Amino acid sequence: MVDLSIFKTQYQALQDSIKADFLNNPEAVQTFVLARSEGVDQLLKDIWQSFNLSSQLCLVAVGGYGRKELHPYSDIDLLILIPNGAHDTYHKNIASFLTFLWDVDLEVGHATRDLKDCISMIDDLSVVTNLLESRVILGKKSLFFKMKAVIKSSVWSSQSFLAGKQKEQHNRHQNLSNTAYNLEPNIKQSPGGLRDIQTVVWVAKWYFNVNTLFELIDKQYLTTTEYELLKTSQLFLFKVRFALHIIANRREDRLAFQYQKSVATMLGYVDGDSLAVEAFMKDYYQTVTRVSRLNDILLQLLEDEILNMQHLNSRFMISHGYIHSIDTQIFIQTSSAFIEIFLLIAKHNYVRGISAKTLRQMQNSIDLIDFDYYKKRENNRLFIELLQQNQGVNKALKLMNRYGILEHYIPAFGKIIGLMQYDLFHAYTVDQHTLFVIRNLRRFFVPEFAKEFTLCSEIAQGIQKPELLLLAGLFHDIAKGRDGEHAQLGAIDAREFCQHHQLKTSDTDLVSKLVEKHLLMSVVAQKQDIGDFEVIERFAKQVGTVEFLEFLYLLTNADIRATKDDLWNSWKDSLLKKLFYNTKKHLESSNSQYPSVDQRIQDIKQTIIKDSIAQGYQMSDVEKILSTLPKDYYLRYEVDDILWHLSFATKTILDKIIVSSKISQHNVVDIFVLCDDFRGLFFKLISILERLGLDIVDAKILTTRDRKVYNTISVLQDAVLEHININQEIENELNDLNVSVRTTHDIYTHRHFDHKMKVSFSVNEQWNLTQLEINVIDKQGILSNIAYVFFELDISLINARIATMGERVEDVFFINNAKNQPLNMAEQSVLKEALEERL
Repeated sequence: MVDLSIFKTQYQALQDSIKADFLNNPEAVQTFVLARSEGVDQLLKDIWQSFNLSSQLCLVAVGGYGRKELHPYSDIDLLILIPNGAHDTYHKNIASFLTFLWDVDLEVGHATRDLKDCISMIDDLSVVTNLLESRVILGKKSLFFKMKAVIKSSVWSSQSFLAGKQKEQHNRHQNLSNTAYNLEPNIKQSPGGLRDIQTVVWVAKWYFNVNTLFELIDKQYLTTTEYELLKTSQLFLFKVRFALHIIANRREDRLAFQYQKSVATMLGYVDGDSLAVEAFMKDYYQTVTRVSRLNDILLQLLEDEILNMQHLNSRFMISHGYIHSIDTQIFIQTSSAFIEIFLLIAKHNYVRGISAKTLRQMQNSIDLIDFDYYKKRENNRLFIELLQQNQGVNKALKLMNRYGILEHYIPAFGKIIGLMQYDLFHAYTVDQHTLFVIRNLRRFFVPEFAKEFTLCSEIAQGIQKPELLLLAGLFHDIAKGRDGEHAQLGAIDAREFCQHHQLKTSDTDLVSKLVEKHLLMSVVAQKQDIGDFEVIERFAKQVGTVEFLEFLYLLTNADIRATKDDLWNSWKDSLLKKLFYNTKKHLESSNSQYPSVDQRIQDIKQTIIKDSIAQGYQMSDVEKILSTLPKDYYLRYEVDDILWHLSFATKTILDKIIVSSKISQHNVVDIFVLCDDFRGLFFKLISILERLGLDIVDAKILTTRDRKVYNTISVLQDAVLEHININQEIENELNDLNVSVRTTHDIYTHRHFDHKMKVSFSVNEQWNLTQLEINVIDKQGILSNIAYVFFELDISLINARIATMGERVEDVFFINNAKNQPLNMAEQSVLKEALEERL
């Protein structure tokens, strides 16, 4: 049994010692930073040996600990290297060791990896940087040296490493307002802070393959003066950080007002002509200014050294940011060079583009790309490798399109170049829309977009072959403009292309099916009741597997977002997510048999009764209200919404109109209206919302057995809601019994487009309703006029799905006649004629 108290005492003694020594002599901070690192080294060795951990493992210090730069509360970053495939073997012992470290009060950051893990993560710049400054504490050194070899053989060239670090620094500065002169600066992350010094050191070490800053003088990268300036600045910032940790008694890098006086005093500043704190902060700002200047100079020198001339292979080189051919006959002699040059652009994302001379050579030789070019194995290999890159794919494909290579390599793509669709749904030509889809798909795999595309990014992390998704994106609209269903024709093209590229049969089937079904998820989510188990079951049968569902969800998101800037909204986002989750749950369920409708309703009622009693409602009141509600009410609302409704139905004498609103789980505003039923209610409600300029996306209309109305209208969140009391506005206007309607007006930008309206009827047998679909160009007042026609013809609206596709309305209404029956043929004809006349 390992004695915890011994090690806790040992660690506490180390902490107390370095703090006391620093207070006596802050100028010797470098010694104390090193002393803590070496003290932690010894502590970890003692604990490691106490646990008798296998000699096949290697304990490695990384990051700041790897540099031996530990301030009092700096994280202790560890990497435990294990033999390939040995995670299960050593998991329990390693977990016990790490838990013990936390019990000792060591704040440990840790990772356990085998060499395969290191290889798989080597594309992550932060991981590479951490491993760059690693050193062995104890254990099997051969594992460590193999890991170091993995780093140097990675895809990170000196050029890409520099470009990545420059981008990282730029983003960091932007996040901190791009100024070193914030009055509460972050001494690590702010411009001129410790991270700016480390950035220069990292890039220089990577390029010059040195281990210390001093060695850079011999490489003629640093002058002696610059070296001394860097060291002096670093030591000053070390003193500030060390003192800040002691005063805050925790890891703290923000030099907040509350700490500044104490730090100044600890570092020996005293009041004189100016306050001690002012003198200290002046020294701080002058130091970070010097660091910023030196950072600019040294990174620019590296840029000149690294980026301005680089030979990529025997055919291409980079000069001043542009890729050049080495041989003027390269495209004539090596036809695969047409694809290879774009692969190199993807691999070296700092490349600005292709040089003018090389572009001229390419354009003069482009006719050498014949109809069989895409069938040649080497070209296939290069193109698939391009799609497999972790960066630069979108940039490379955009340039391939710009310079005519994409249309030559994929002849069918040439037919959609410049193809426009004369409607208001698509804002771009088909080829540009396709490239925007590729851009969106690539963003799902990029960590910096994870917050914007949370679920998409989460799914993307589990996709093993992103190139299949990109191929589906390339081909999803490739058959636009041809006679026939473009999704079906595109699926045939995609299958042929994949077969020529010798993809596995299963991969080919996946890409082809994605192209064929790329509209399915959008249509189901926006036009069908995705809370209906039967809808989910049908959709699940069509997608077949969770893998296909995940691919389809990503493609659907990317496609809608690439169609038009304002087409995507929180409502569409929530519908697609709900459809995804419901379908995934169904596909993963071992029991695909749903309970009967009656059983589901009974279960929901029991939950409502239980929850409502817990909230203080009288059981008799709740049961009385529930007895008046029709069956479909329980299936169309979530339990939380029903409880929301009950909060009004149980506490109010319904002799007046009750209006309430809330932000729903779908991130839209649900407006609930509860009152006695009267003719024209829905029409009036819609008219009010239209007058206020709100976008309606959903409507649930329900009448109880005792003629009460439970109406819920969902609208997109809008700034207008911040300036009005929407509940009061609606209540006031609904109490005005006047019924009138404004005629529809064309929206100015739509005046040149087809106004032809399509009206279709079908029967929803499950609920014994008529399903009415209206497809027409958007107009001002269109929904209120539809509602007015229902009012005039005494048609009951039960449910509605409001969808605006660009500037075209595609609404679905579930309706009954005055006898609460589906419309017969004559009634359908009268309704269609009335709609056509009014719209």
